[in-house]
Amino acid sequence: MNSWMRSRPWWSANGQISSADVCLVALVVSQVLVILNQNKREYYEQTLMQELKKNQHLQEYIRLLESRLHQTDLQQWTRGTQTPDISGSSDSQLVQGPSKSSLDVRSTPGLSASPGTKSSLRLSGMGIETQSDPVREVQDLKEQLVALRCQTKIYEADYKTEHKDHERMLQENKRLRRREADMRQQMALLQEQLKVYEDDFQKERSDKRILQRLLMKKSPAEKDPVLVHRCNNEQDRPRSDRRKPREEQRGGYVCPKHCEHHGHLDFP
Repeated sequence: MNSWMRSRPWWSANGQISSADVCLVALVVSQVLVILNQNKREYYEQTLMQELKKNQHLQEYIRLLESRLHQTDLQQWTRGTQTPDISGSSDSQLVQGPSKSSLDVRSTPGLSASPGTKSSLRLSGMGIETQSDPVREVQDLKEQLVALRCQTKIYEADYKTEHKDHERMLQENKRLRRREADMRQQMALLQEQLKVYEDDFQKERSDKRILQRLLMKKSPAEKDPVLVHRCNNEQDRPRSDRRKPREEQRGGYVCPKHCEHHGHLDFP
């Protein structure tokens, strides 16, 4: 199509753009728009797939964190239900001890806090912080998940609008192609008619030249035709023709030329 565009002139003989060129330009513009819309649609599809993958990874991560949080809650519940071992000095006693020691300290204000109670309080605070961080992280991830869902909805709406625009552009391209085909058929018919008219014109021209040559051969230019009156050409006539005017003169017949001459003399 590009070679056809280059071979065709953009301007007609009278300096105006023809309708076929307008249709061709419209077709090229529509094809460029289709390419741009296709690239845009591919970009939206890629971004949508990326966002869906991120959403899936976040959902899996949230499930993992929730399972871990549930496991830690179960472990703490099982530790709380078990009977405490007085002789053992494990980490479970240090983790379970802060609540009781803190209650004892609060209930007996007269007693001073021992170093063991201080360490147990510190450990209990660290445990609470470690428990609160996953919950906060899960809450943040849930908020991010909601935001990603909103973004995916926006991308889906944009994709639908782009798909509708793409279908509309395809219909417009089909209509322009049909119109271009009709214009090409009309131009082909006009070119055929023009060729027929040119052939007829050339044929008539050649016939006219042939007739002119024949006329020039039959009537040469040095002998021009001269009008001669019959009264002035009596010497070239035969004798039988000469007697007729004399008899006509005897019977009162007069030549129109002589009649006009006599009329002018009699009636001035």
